[in-house]
Amino acid sequence: MIRPLLLFVCASLIAACGPDRKAAPPPAPTVQPPATGANEDREAYAKKEGLVLKQFDLNRDGQPDVFKYYREVEDPKNPGNKLEQLSRKDLDINHDGKIDIVRFYDAKGELTEERVDLDFDGRFDSVTFLANGVPARQEIDLSYDGKPEVTKYFDDGKLTRIEADRNSDGQIDTWEYYVNGELDRIGTDADLDGQADSWERKKAPDASTAPPAAAPAPAPGKAAEPSAAAPSAPAKTP
Repeated sequence: MIRPLLLFVCASLIAACGPDRKAAPPPAPTVQPPATGANEDREAYAKKEGLVLKQFDLNRDGQPDVFKYYREVEDPKNPGNKLEQLSRKDLDINHDGKIDIVRFYDAKGELTEERVDLDFDGRFDSVTFLANGVPARQEIDLSYDGKPEVTKYFDDGKLTRIEADRNSDGQIDTWEYYVNGELDRIGTDADLDGQADSWERKKAPDASTAPPAAAPAPAPGKAAEPSAAAPSAPAKTP
């Protein structure tokens, strides 16, 4: 069965003494969707994971476009009875036979992860991790090369930081910090040494707030994604 995905705590914005150097922990590995849209692949996956698969044809063209996977759990109010609990949902929103959105749910029924194929090429370009039903981190692959260039960090659903790899070399070179949802400052690494060389304030600082003293250390592993070009949330689907 699919385990509930581990959620992570976003890095908090520290305006008084500079950028927060604490990176969000990596997400727990998740199961990739079947390679094709063939029903037998999905049925095999459901059987392997101990899930119940239900399919729906929303546009009535004879081909299913929504796949829901349920785990069976004990009914606490009726011992011996089973309840179906949504574990995962796959959606083909443009009805081309390929999955465009995959959503994972935990044992409480809350959405924990959403993967989106932005250009409908069969690969996921945006991955959003959620905690308590609100975004905690989002990675976006703007160049569609399989590696995210932008990572957004949220605190209780509010955007606090964006890290971007503008030249796609695998290293963060731009840091954006937000206060109360508004852009506060931008740091840029011009010589690509991993440290910000300049900072630009986007709003007047408070009397008790000092400019950042040092650049944040790039998070290990993958780079993050730019916010300005980040896609909007996908349309609401079943």
